[in-house]
Amino acid sequence: MATVRIQIDYAGVGRLAKGDELRADLQRRAERVRAAAQAAAPEMTTGQIEVDATTRVGRDRVRGIVTARHPGVLHAEARHRFLGGAIDAAGN
Repeated sequence: MATVRIQIDYAGVGRLAKGDELRADLQRRAERVRAAAQAAAPEMTTGQIEVDATTRVGRDRVRGIVTARHPGVLHAEARHRFLGGAIDAAGN
């Protein structure tokens, strides 16, 4: 039986995890989650929930971030799950 040896290029993996291609993909997914969350956000008695999407490159990898802003957003999320429920919009 033949022996297979795999050598991982950890620096290359790091470059992929922080690369522009992954960042663009995560931005696209974050935008889809943002749109779904904004559409599902409940009406507030004062003001409106604002949902934003962005990406950031951290120490090890790029991250997609979706945030909701409003003084009552924690209560609205706990009651309606508009942000957590929108995560499936990220898709493939």
